[in-house]
This record gives sequence, C-alpha cells and structure tokens, in this order.
Amino acid sequence: MLADTAFAYLHLLAILSWVVFLSSTAALARSEWLNAAALARLGVVDRVAFIAGWLVLATGLARVAASPKGAAWLLAQPLLWAKLALVALMLAAAWHTHAQVRAWLAAHQAGGALPAADAVATLRRRVMRASHLMLVLPLLAVLLARGLFTV
Repeated sequence: MLADTAFAYLHLLAILSWVVFLSSTAALARSEWLNAAALARLGVVDRVAFIAGWLVLATGLARVAASPKGAAWLLAQPLLWAKLALVALMLAAAWHTHAQVRAWLAAHQAGGALPAADAVATLRRRVMRASHLMLVLPLLAVLLARGLFTV
C-alpha cells in the first residue's frame, strides 16, 4: 500500500510538472517574443517538459505494477490502454518539439539565426494540441479508478 501511495504521489507530481512546463513552452513559443534569451529559456523549459512527460509514463507504469487492484486487472482495462495511447501521442509530439527546439538552439549557436515565424507557430500549435489531449486523461483516470466502463 505504501508503494502504491508513493507512486501515486510521484505520478501526480510528474503530471503537474508536465502541465506547467508544457504551458511554459507554449507561452515562450511566440515569434514576436523570440529573441536569443527567450530561445535559451525555451530550450530549458522544453527539456524539463520532455523529461516530465517521460516521468509521467514511468510513474504511471510503476503505479500499474504496484496497484492493489493488480497489474493483470489493470492491463485488461481498455481505459488504461486509452490513457497510454493519449500519453504516447503526447510524447510523440514532445519528441518532435524537443528535436525542433534543439535544432533551433544549434542553428542559433552556429550562426545566431533565430527560427522563422512560421516554424515557431507550427511548434506552438503542436504543443497546444498535445496539451489539449491532456484534458481527456483525468476523465479516463477517474472512470478507471471508480471501476466505470471496466471489464
């Protein structure tokens, strides 16, 4: 029971961190505000968001393993797989975002160039779409925790 509680706390901490740093990434990804200092800050914020996303997955899997309901029961639930699919989509978006920001940082360090406005807008839309997917996760989690729509 103690392990389940600890993993639940760590999972919630990772989720809240991901929300905060995804929001910060979206806020910084505006071409009208992007200068060298903002790009450097975007690099740090994006890295933390990327790590937080993977921590959400890792702590979620730890919760499955330590669940009092049993991993076998949870792994048989379509709601859990729906949650995992949404997290996977969000992590795929995070991977593309992270790679793009790293490329921008490398280009800036190599020659001082800042990314084009349309590239920044595309990245911001990707981050916003991923963050909006997160709105469905708590609903799926609550349904699963309450045993609704489970098999």
